[in-house]
Amino acid sequence: MKKKKVLIPMPKSRFYKVICKNCGAENIVFSHSTYPARCKVCGTQIIKPTGGRADIINAEVVAELG
Repeated sequence: MKKKKVLIPMPKSRFYKVICKNCGAENIVFSHSTYPARCKVCGTQIIKPTGGRADIINAEVVAELG
């Protein structure tokens, strides 16, 4: 079976709007982040970088942007 050619490839990375579990503040983070992102209000670590897609810890994803 032949693969269909994608004329305009879409990126697999996204921005997420997350809510911190400790203080309830909203933050916008990148899905493939290469640095440990912290909450703007309380300073707890929200993103744990890995080799590809980052792990979201201490937060809940509310919306996917873009």
